[in-house]
Amino acid sequence: MILLRGLRRGGATLAAGFVVAAAVAASCRSLPDRAPVGPPALPQPAFDGLVPGPSLRVGILTDARRVSIAAESAVDVWVTGDGAGRPRSVQRATFGAVSGALSEASRYRVQVASLASETAARLASTRAKEASGLPPTVQWNGATSTYQVRVGAFATREEARALADRLSWTGLRGAFVAEETSAELGGVMRLHETEEEVSAATVVPGYPGEILTVDGTPYRGLIEVRPNGAGSLTVVNIVNVEDYLRGVVPNELSPQGFPQIEALKAQAVAARTYALRNRGQFRNRGYDICATPSCQVYRGMATEDPLADRAVEETRGVVGAWGDGLINALYTSTCGGHTEDSQHIFEGEPVPYLKGVACAPERSAWGAIRTAAATESLGDEEGLNRDAALLVALGVVEPRLYEAKTLKGFATDTEVRSWTSRLVTALRRKGCPGAEPPLARRAGFFHHVVASLCWEERAQRLLSPDDPEYLLQVEDGAELAGNGERLAAALLIQEGVLSPFPDNTLRPGIPVTRAQAVRLLARAAGRAGVPGLVTAEFRGAEAGELRVRRGDALESHPLDRSARLFRTIDGSAVAASEISLVAGDVVRFVTQEGRVVFLEAEHSRLGAAADRTSRYYRWEVRLTPAQVAQGLSRYGSVGRVKDVVPRRIGVSGRVVELAVVGTEGELVLRGLKVRWALGLRENLFVVDRETDVHGAVERFVFTGKGWGHGVGLCQVGAYGMAVAGATYEEILGHYYTGIRLDKAY
Repeated sequence: MILLRGLRRGGATLAAGFVVAAAVAASCRSLPDRAPVGPPALPQPAFDGLVPGPSLRVGILTDARRVSIAAESAVDVWVTGDGAGRPRSVQRATFGAVSGALSEASRYRVQVASLASETAARLASTRAKEASGLPPTVQWNGATSTYQVRVGAFATREEARALADRLSWTGLRGAFVAEETSAELGGVMRLHETEEEVSAATVVPGYPGEILTVDGTPYRGLIEVRPNGAGSLTVVNIVNVEDYLRGVVPNELSPQGFPQIEALKAQAVAARTYALRNRGQFRNRGYDICATPSCQVYRGMATEDPLADRAVEETRGVVGAWGDGLINALYTSTCGGHTEDSQHIFEGEPVPYLKGVACAPERSAWGAIRTAAATESLGDEEGLNRDAALLVALGVVEPRLYEAKTLKGFATDTEVRSWTSRLVTALRRKGCPGAEPPLARRAGFFHHVVASLCWEERAQRLLSPDDPEYLLQVEDGAELAGNGERLAAALLIQEGVLSPFPDNTLRPGIPVTRAQAVRLLARAAGRAGVPGLVTAEFRGAEAGELRVRRGDALESHPLDRSARLFRTIDGSAVAASEISLVAGDVVRFVTQEGRVVFLEAEHSRLGAAADRTSRYYRWEVRLTPAQVAQGLSRYGSVGRVKDVVPRRIGVSGRVVELAVVGTEGELVLRGLKVRWALGLRENLFVVDRETDVHGAVERFVFTGKGWGHGVGLCQVGAYGMAVAGATYEEILGHYYTGIRLDKAY
């Protein structure tokens, strides 16, 4: 602990001055040239008055050679610490490590277990002591979020290896040698502004409420600096727990990427629980918790966000609890549709609340919509049914064309003119004069649509001079008559409304069929944006009503009994007589006289998992046998790798035990070691093999899902559940089986 020896003299005067400063804080902030008052003289832990409520010591820098600390508004800061004498008032406090403080020694120990449960780790340590006859240690590892059980302390790796081999014969499989490097604590650092050497220092803002910056990054609370004994500095932010969470939540679950308040509230509770349960795990290094992904990502005020702040405030003090204590609130980015039982990943005894669950909205969030309309095909072109139904619903083409299957003939000039005119009306645009007949010729139809939508100016001004030549590299481009048809065709291709035929032709001189006209007009409508085609989030369907959310508003619309229904899977639309939807799915619909007559639902090829929106939901990695051997080297060697064989599968489909087979034997990996050895994002994968002509594996192909360890709360899944209408309590109860929510303070 840092002792504020410089503050213990004249403490009453400084403390009284601080009270006066607090009373006029608002005016002081507007007067930076005013002499700042000093911090209060309080015994250690000294900062209860300056950092109200429960606080954390966060290691924000752990290996800095130099650090600069200042107040955000450029007022002075107070520096105090061992050997510094009286507190110093400086505009900026710059500390540098003094070389020569390093004294390191290595020792080799045998790790016999790495477990998520402290109770299980204690049991494993008892077994290790019985098997080895040596006193074991149980220590927390923030990087893996596990308790590591180790025995022995040897000067050489060979001695430790002998013990590891002996323990393996006793049933403690997987024991391996771990090298530990210890450095003597202590040393000094230099405050460059005064050239004083100090063994520790605390930086306090000159005015209450001022924000300190560390190398330009703002932090709430106080900053402590001390040499770490390895020739560098450790910088600690002493901060209120709730303020700490404001700097964690937006970095663990982005409010911009996942803007759902209930998901962010679930993240806030998980992060708060994790921080309080693991407070003190780095006590021997001078802080409670680290600021990196090994613990939780914390970046101070720099990344605070209003929506994340709201999530923290609305869950103030709420934590997850089990039995007499806090839960080990593990969370993972993307679980690939299902989480895993903790003992399969971290090894050890089962944790009752860390059980594998499906990452999906509850069935109560599902809804089904049915129609009496037929789903017959109107032609061979993909999506033609959908386009015709949309234009019928918008009043662009006559219902009889759809019902009588008369889309197979050629369109007449009258039909082309009428349909285009109605499309302009559906778009709620003024429109412009169309092209001259013959309109039913394909190139004439292109020109007429562009002219009627007032897109000729777009073609003339937004197409670059070389665009028509570049875009119209078709076999029959010479058949386009005049500059008007060329510009119209080039623009429609550029806008994604027109595509060449498979034989790279546009066939501009032949008549346009009704089906072709319908397809092009529907694409033009989509490109222009039809006000009558409403996009919303599905919220439910019952008693003949479609419930949706548009923006912040909830709406309900009667469903027409013969509404045309379509499923769109990655842009490919198919007609359906029944559609199952999950709350949060995107739907597009058209109403006539208040009733939904056209409905299109966006479905994902990735399925219904709540975390399917993650870019890491599916992935593929290809590794050569040599690359597998290289990654495996941290755990052992099998010679030339011949195969990798999943031996045991968890409840989620994850590979929880993998055998690597080589020319010199076999090595079995379990839990997290599987993905670490292979360098994969997750344990949820399948293996394919590419072989040479002799059958030897040239490359292993790992196709997988998810990112992280796959245990506990799925962050992207929490977002998906929130989109589907789940509360943060429901989200936490889903991923942490059987827990309760308590108030920690």
